[in-house]
Formats: sequence, C-alpha cells, structure tokens
Amino acid sequence: MSASPADLVRAFHRAFGLDARDVPSQVPPELAAQRGELLAEEAAEVAEVSVAGPLDRLAHELADVVYVAYGTALVHGIDLDAVIAEVHRSNMTKLGPDGRVTRRADGKVLKGDHYRAPDVAAVLRRQGWNPDSG
Repeated sequence: MSASPADLVRAFHRAFGLDARDVPSQVPPELAAQRGELLAEEAAEVAEVSVAGPLDRLAHELADVVYVAYGTALVHGIDLDAVIAEVHRSNMTKLGPDGRVTRRADGKVLKGDHYRAPDVAAVLRRQGWNPDSG
C-alpha cells in the first residue's frame, strides 16, 4: 500500500527542514503569505495548461497544487484528510433524498434543501485547535 499524500508531504517537509505543526494553529504572517503565494503560483499553472494541455503536464500541475495544499495544511497543523472527509460528507448532502441533482446551466452541482454545511471548526477542534488561541 502506498503512502497517503499527507504522509508523502510530511516526509518532504522533514527531509528539507520545512515547517510542520501537529496541532492546528496560526502561523507567522510572512509564512502564511509565502504559502498563499505558492498556492497561487500552482493554481495559475493549472489554469494555464487545463485548456491547452498536454494532459501529462496538466496531471503534473494538479499534483503540484495538491502537494502544496497538503504542505500548507501541514504548516498550519491541519489534518487535511479529515477536513476533506467532512467537506465530502457535506457535499453528499447536495443530493436530494429522491436521488435528484440540481445543476446550474454550466453543470455545477447546486445546494438543495437538504444541504448541510461542513463543520470544519469541529474537525479542527478534534485535532486540538483552540479557536481562542488562533
């Protein structure tokens, strides 16, 4: 069985002496800004190749976005897998009890009456986050 993205990125951060926290917390503004810039760079690269390809480059850029996102979560001490699971739980409530899906004209799945927002704060509290400390 292969390692999860979180495990792989943690190994990278440890090998290169990069920040990693075990409990969700705020980071210094300079570090937060750096992580935001890295994410923006990677997202821009995805946008650039998503239409024109080639597919192998798109796959690479998508992987880079995920890698940097997991790294940013690690820097903040966030178990991103748990947050993704909570967002997934919430997204699945967009499906109506009759199994029907409501879509916007461009195909985006919309929230229906049965939608329940994710409780990301609860996930972070289970990870040790104290909202009063940042």
